[in-house]
Amino acid sequence: MISVNVKFFGPLREIVGEERKLELPDACTGDVAFEKLASSYHGLHKWKPSVRLAVNLEYVQFSHELHAGDEVSFIPPVSGG
Repeated sequence: MISVNVKFFGPLREIVGEERKLELPDACTGDVAFEKLASSYHGLHKWKPSVRLAVNLEYVQFSHELHAGDEVSFIPPVSGG
């Protein structure tokens, strides 16, 4: 098992909160982490098509393998003006 720190932004933060520690199986991907969270937090799954994944402050694909101690961020689309 590995432990990662997960951060949420925008409307995802309203659903889950600012930050969560997540226990995952070894050789786990960002996709598995998102699905595990979505199974616990109603409303999160609808955001997946538009969410970006960042690991240790770098954007990566959802297929990216996570490692113990990683900082994982799920970032929804952002607009401003």
